[in-house]
Amino acid sequence: MYSLRKLVWAAYGVVGCLLAFIILLGVRQYVLSDQYNSIISQSEKAIFHFATIREAITESLIDERWQRLESVIPEIEKLNSELVRLQESTLIPSEFKLALVDKIDLAGIIITVRRLMHGEGDIRQSKSLQEQMRAIADHLLQYDRIIGSQARGRILNFQMVIIGALGLIISLASFSLNKLYKNTVVPLLKVATQLQTAGKLAEDVDYGPDVSREIYEVIEGVKSLSSGSNTIQREDGNGGLEQALLAETVNETANRLNGIINYAQLLADDESSTLTEQERQLLQKIIDSGNSIAVTWKKVL
Repeated sequence: MYSLRKLVWAAYGVVGCLLAFIILLGVRQYVLSDQYNSIISQSEKAIFHFATIREAITESLIDERWQRLESVIPEIEKLNSELVRLQESTLIPSEFKLALVDKIDLAGIIITVRRLMHGEGDIRQSKSLQEQMRAIADHLLQYDRIIGSQARGRILNFQMVIIGALGLIISLASFSLNKLYKNTVVPLLKVATQLQTAGKLAEDVDYGPDVSREIYEVIEGVKSLSSGSNTIQREDGNGGLEQALLAETVNETANRLNGIINYAQLLADDESSTLTEQERQLLQKIIDSGNSIAVTWKKVL
């Protein structure tokens, strides 16, 4: 036989822990999204920066104005610094970083540009430079797509975990309310029905297999009250003592009944809970049945 109070507090504790877990996951997802957005933004800036460098080099090669290439070298070095900062992110796997270092050779482009500036290059080197820039542009685009795909995958995994935790909360709340209904509401409804039809409780009241301790004490109190009332009616004399015994029994039982009504009212008034309309109706039945029993006891006094 378990305690209704412990069941309610245990349900509140578990649901509270799950909600805190969901909040932590939400915060982590927000931070992760912000970090990935920053990385994607850096990658897009690097792609745009390289596109401007490539355009400037192409125009210089077409016009054969080699001295203009001198202004491109600082931009290439700046782009290299941006790629280095991008590689320092802990969210990017090591294999992607190694692939970026292996396939994007900005130092080689700088060497080729310097040769062309000093007139040491020829048409083959110009073509080689254009092919290198085209390959680097392709690798940067692939790198950007890989980062975006990885970001979506990790954020989606976080969302799946959050959805699973929400489903667990709903399942736990439904299980608790179902157990509360079977082991609390059903015995009270039986007691209320028997009191309305027979005016008293039978000795062999069916509590159910897992009735809570509070409900058991209430029913036993009602049985004791009913038995005491019959004894008082059969006996003559000692009216003050019998009346005091009856009042004491009623008060003790009413205190326990009020505790059950308060627990049910606490669940019904909780606006942050995920109770359905049917579950709220079940809680209202507990409250109404308890009030009905309380009214019956007041009539006895």
